[in-house]
Amino acid sequence: MEPSPNNGNLSASDRKRMRDRKAQKVLREKREGRIKALEDRVAYCERHHGAGWMQQMMAAMDTLRRENEMLRARQERLRAVVSSWEREESGLLSANTHNHPIQKTGQQLLMPGASYRRGGELSPTWLRPLNISHGEDEGRPLPEPSRLSEDDRAEDTSLGPNSTFTNSVDLLYPTHTAPVSVPAWRLTPINEGAHIPPISSVTCTWLANPDLVAACPPFPSPLDLLHGTRRNYLADKISQVIRLRAIRQPERLANGWLIYVYSKWRVSQSPETFSRIPPFLRPVLMQIQRGHPSGLDVIVFPQIRINLLENWDMVDFPEIIDYLACCQKVRWPWGEDILERDGDDNFRIRREFYDVFMRESGWGLTPEFIEKYPGLLKGMDVDAVRFQVGSHVDIVQK
Repeated sequence: MEPSPNNGNLSASDRKRMRDRKAQKVLREKREGRIKALEDRVAYCERHHGAGWMQQMMAAMDTLRRENEMLRARQERLRAVVSSWEREESGLLSANTHNHPIQKTGQQLLMPGASYRRGGELSPTWLRPLNISHGEDEGRPLPEPSRLSEDDRAEDTSLGPNSTFTNSVDLLYPTHTAPVSVPAWRLTPINEGAHIPPISSVTCTWLANPDLVAACPPFPSPLDLLHGTRRNYLADKISQVIRLRAIRQPERLANGWLIYVYSKWRVSQSPETFSRIPPFLRPVLMQIQRGHPSGLDVIVFPQIRINLLENWDMVDFPEIIDYLACCQKVRWPWGEDILERDGDDNFRIRREFYDVFMRESGWGLTPEFIEKYPGLLKGMDVDAVRFQVGSHVDIVQK
């Protein structure tokens, strides 16, 4: 029997043993309390902070970080543009004061600078004064670079590295005349501020990894777009998104190709990457002025992109994208091959099919989409864009 604590006859060793037992009991209770608190905290985190939540928060943080970097870069570019305007306007006013009166607003200004065209010859850059007080140019597409010749397109070549697009942007700021030329290939759409979650079927999520996209080849393999691949990050991501929708292989391949070349330009802006984008897919001015999800930029009909932006607060964009996925058709005969073999027995896109989906007239919309969203076709020739089963362009055999 253990001696009673009140027993005054305890030896020194017994009193020490009792003190040790009390200390061990207190330490054990503290340790158990801490373990229980940690277990409760882990259980709470597992319930409320799962892998999906963490992934979404990390994606949101990454999106905000990239937006901040983009805004800082745009601020610096705008400062440089405004500074150049002030210098150019001061020079023009000084020259006009001594030589001739100032030209009227409606006239064109010929800047003293020159730019290189293809072939190496120099040509002046024309700039039109900006005037958007009546909203005339709000939805007009940006100026396009020189079209490639048929021989160049057949060989899949593009403008050389010494070439630049001399077309200037017609609209930057209201009531200002632009005294400098801004190439169209430098202006990218604004993909923020549209209140769309970062992880969504209506956004090009692969643009969050520009390094991986830039490392991909300039053109994808058609089989990679149709079936996915481990060797091409961009083609695989596009294939995963497109395969989620029940669409035919012609639309899957055509959409995949257009999204691929557009994404390459977004992460590696240059005259060369811009020239690979067909004119109807190049950004219109409103895409550069108003925030929107990146999925809008790859809609093949520019007028639909304009109408969406003009009525953004009144549309359900994810629903429209779902409808477009199944109602947007390539005018290609049913059952006709879209691939062919090259000299090395590898598959490539058939030339006739490529020529069809690389022009806007090669695409159409089914009557179901036209009837459900008539407001999105404002400003379009509905009869020309209507797609009926069996309607296709004639194939020119080469």
